Amino acid sequence: MNINLVENIELVHGAAEVCAGEDGFSLARMTEELLTFYSFSEAQEIRASCPSGVRICFNSNTSFVAMRISYGRLARAIFAVELVVDGTEVLTFAPETPENGLTFTTELPAGGERRIEIFLPHLCECQVNELIIEDGATLTPVKYPGKRIIFIGDSITQGMTSSSPLKSYTSRLAAKLDWDFHNISVGGAIMKQEVGRMAEKIKWDLAILAYGVNDFAQSRPLDEFIADTVGMLRYLCQRKKSVVWLITPIPCPAVPPVNTQGLKIDDYRKALTDAATEFDNVRVVDGTELVPDDKKYFDDDGVHPNDLGMASYADVMFKKMS
Repeated sequence: MNINLVENIELVHGAAEVCAGEDGFSLARMTEELLTFYSFSEAQEIRASCPSGVRICFNSNTSFVAMRISYGRLARAIFAVELVVDGTEVLTFAPETPENGLTFTTELPAGGERRIEIFLPHLCECQVNELIIEDGATLTPVKYPGKRIIFIGDSITQGMTSSSPLKSYTSRLAAKLDWDFHNISVGGAIMKQEVGRMAEKIKWDLAILAYGVNDFAQSRPLDEFIADTVGMLRYLCQRKKSVVWLITPIPCPAVPPVNTQGLKIDDYRKALTDAATEFDNVRVVDGTELVPDDKKYFDDDGVHPNDLGMASYADVMFKKMS
């Protein structure tokens, strides 16, 4: 049985839209408004078009899952698709030649219905050409027991540069909580209050917000940064019973001591903390506690956490949220 993702849209998580094309389905995590907002450069548009955090999730007694995927433009040359069975067994599939796409078939253990979660590549565009399960198998949506998170931030929250979708801190944290999530983070992004307004069109109960590294690197004036932070928080806090976790910048071994404004990254951390005092439902997390200030936790660029750094980020956040 070839699953039609438009007709079974309830199986798709972390996407704002599912579109059928000539040879499959495109799963967009951004609303049209957000995608337009991030179309001011090709690099930003590509990052926004990557299906970071998008999953296809279902319960089924199928004896196998088969999938065919084709790739588009790249934010990073990381092509892995990951399949999780019952929240424990992880199968990772990557193409030998990405230009030819990825095709795989995997057998599943017998024993009744299982929860199957398929994580799409997080740092390159892709199209789901086929998703096939056994004819006559059961097929029902997965219902997560907890809250639904929206992640809003820059490249670190998008998942750069974890080696696969499940190794990003967002996927790790959501798995620990067993909560649903939607990630609208974009590499290179700075704090912009308009994104908070646009996030109102997405279903979520709890927001995790993390900016500041690019704002520091681009030498944004603090008054401008604070105004956008307050505006962002005001939009997010308008949602009834919402809680916002505001994360200050994590350590970045490669950043200079001061930017061209003569400001330190600690000045941006303090600005975030001060802005949050206006809101009762905002919880501030000191980002320097999430990842050790040690190069072994970072990619070669000294900015983006590697898999070890992402694991630390998720572990500490989980403890703070528990």
